[in-house]
Amino acid sequence: MGRAFVAKLAREGARNPEALAAWIGRRKWGRKAFARLAKAGRDEAEEQRRVMDRVRPGGRLAGDLTGISDRDLGRALSALSTDEGARVAAELDRRDVAARMPGARTDLIGESDEALGRRLGTADAAEAAAIEAEMDRRQMVAEVFPGGSLAGDLSAVDEGALGRALAYARPDEAQRIAAEMDRRHPPQPLPTATGDALADRQAMDEILGSSPDDWAYLDEDPPEDRFAGLSSTERWIAEREEEAAAARGAYTRTQVRDMYTAHVYTQLLDAEQATNGNLLTREAHARGVDPISLFTGPSHIAYARATEELKRWWEDQPRVTLAEYEEQVLGQRSAAGERARKARSDQQNRL
Repeated sequence: MGRAFVAKLAREGARNPEALAAWIGRRKWGRKAFARLAKAGRDEAEEQRRVMDRVRPGGRLAGDLTGISDRDLGRALSALSTDEGARVAAELDRRDVAARMPGARTDLIGESDEALGRRLGTADAAEAAAIEAEMDRRQMVAEVFPGGSLAGDLSAVDEGALGRALAYARPDEAQRIAAEMDRRHPPQPLPTATGDALADRQAMDEILGSSPDDWAYLDEDPPEDRFAGLSSTERWIAEREEEAAAARGAYTRTQVRDMYTAHVYTQLLDAEQATNGNLLTREAHARGVDPISLFTGPSHIAYARATEELKRWWEDQPRVTLAEYEEQVLGQRSAAGERARKARSDQQNRL
């Protein structure tokens, strides 16, 4: 019998309502059937306890909800406070946004981190790439929206993450992201008109980075669009990055990524020589995993697929993620780089 029936017996004056409910249940269902029902009830209660331990560890709502499945969040809702329920609703809203994006894998978005890890163990290359993309999305959301709200300090957040976060932001949060972008790339003030048409035009040309000698391109075939295929937000971020890099004489992010690709292939060749080509575990080799994936992406995936020989080689020649490589080239520390170093340290400490 359920809790409601026990409570009803208590209201009616039963001295031991639990025992009376059990006796009535055995009379109604039979001893064996009642035992099965009781076990099912205990199993359900234990599962609910495990769910609440994940969603509300230590009696407080988890700070990061991105790795908890839709099913568990839904089961926990009835036991949460109004404020906690609002945070869960906000996380589910962000998942709805992700599900509407082109190429979205809705079957992955609602899964838990643990379930994605199990699927990754038997995934082919295309499936593994989709899982890793979803894990990257969750990492971005956790970084930009810690505790379910836009981070108070956006100065250390990568511009690419800020651009992606716009799709998940409320109007007031989108304004804060735009303000942070403007802070990083303040617009140049327009020159004051002097009345000298030639001088005014020259001053404007200097701000725009143009010259009358360059206007002839308007009469020619349009140049190749370097940012073809990008969304308007991605194009805006790429153009601002390129302008900022040119202003400080540094590399653009695209150039850094190309340099990183060359670095990764160099590491792959050196590792193959040092380990006699013994890079992948038997399981990873049997699934057709590309060895290049060992040198990119999350550390826990790379270390799970790497042989002991490669892990020992990494102790002297640490694998470097894109975030860490960007730090080295641009000379700026980043939160993504710190997470990458911690993840690598955690994996090495398990060896």
